[in-house]
Amino acid sequence: MERHPTNEMVLVESRSMRDQTIDRTHVLDKVKALVTLPDSFHVTTEMVATYFEVPVETVKSVVENNRTELEERGYRVLQGSELAAFAGPFGGPANLGLSPMTRSLALFTRKAVLNVGQLLTKSEVSKQIRTYLLDVEERQTSAFQIPASFAEALELAAAQARSLEQTTAALEIAAPKSEAHDRLIANGSDHILNVIATELKVPVTRLRQQLLEWGWIYVRTAACGALQYRPYAAKLEYFSLKEKEIPHNSREGCWHVTLQVTPKGREAIRRKLAQESLEPAVRAQARKLSDDEVIDPFRLGG
Repeated sequence: MERHPTNEMVLVESRSMRDQTIDRTHVLDKVKALVTLPDSFHVTTEMVATYFEVPVETVKSVVENNRTELEERGYRVLQGSELAAFAGPFGGPANLGLSPMTRSLALFTRKAVLNVGQLLTKSEVSKQIRTYLLDVEERQTSAFQIPASFAEALELAAAQARSLEQTTAALEIAAPKSEAHDRLIANGSDHILNVIATELKVPVTRLRQQLLEWGWIYVRTAACGALQYRPYAAKLEYFSLKEKEIPHNSREGCWHVTLQVTPKGREAIRRKLAQESLEPAVRAQARKLSDDEVIDPFRLGG
C-alpha cells in the first residue's frame, strides 16, 4: 500500500503526485491571496513571482525546466496579434504593466500557478502549499480503511448491504422526480452564466474559469475590445449565444454576444463539478484497495 511521505518535497519529486493534486487550485487562496489580471483568470510571470515571494528569474527557471508540464496546465506565451488582442480589452499593454515595446507576454492559469507551487523549492509560500495539499490528500486517503480482521470484514460487508438496500429504495422513490427532471432538461429555458452559478452555489468567476480550463468555452474579442465567451463546437449543445447590437459613441454596428447555458449544459456542469470534487477520494480508495492488499473476507478465516 502506497504511503505519502509527510515531507512536502514529495510533490517536487513525483509527477504522479502533482497530477493527483493539481485540481485543488482553491489552496492558492487559502495560503495567500492570488492577484490576477482583470479577467480573474490569468496571471503574469511578475504576479507569480510576487505571490511566491521570489525573484522573477526563479519563476522563469521553473518554467524553463518544466515547460511541457506547465503548458498542460494552461501556461502560454502570447506574441504579435494574439498579444494585441489580449491586451486590447485592458486598454493596451501599458495597463498590464508592460512596455509599449513588449513583444511577448507569458500567462499562467491558476492551475499553472499551483503547478509552480508544487515545483518551486526556494519559497516558503510554495512549501506551505505543498504541505496543505498533502494534508488534504492524507485525510482523504485515511477515510478509506481496509478491514484488519474477519469480524471487521463481516461488519463492512453488512454495512455495504444495508447501504445498497437504502440506495435501491431511494432510487424507487426518486424515479418520478427523475422523469420530471428529464422533461425539464428537454424543455427548459437557457440562462446566463450568473444564474447557473447562483443555482449551483459557485462564484461566477470560478465557474467561468472552470469552463475555460475544461476546454468547453474560449475567449474572443469584439470589435470594440470587449471579451466575448463562446463555446467550442463539441459543446454546442450545452450553450447558446444571444446576439444584439451595442451602440458606441465611436463605433457603429458593434454586435456583442451573451453566452447562455442550456438545461442540458447546466446538468453537464453540475455533474462535472461533482465528479471533480469526488475524484481525489476515488483515487485514494483505489490506491488503498490495490494489488494483493485487497482482503477477501472469505479467506480471512482460513
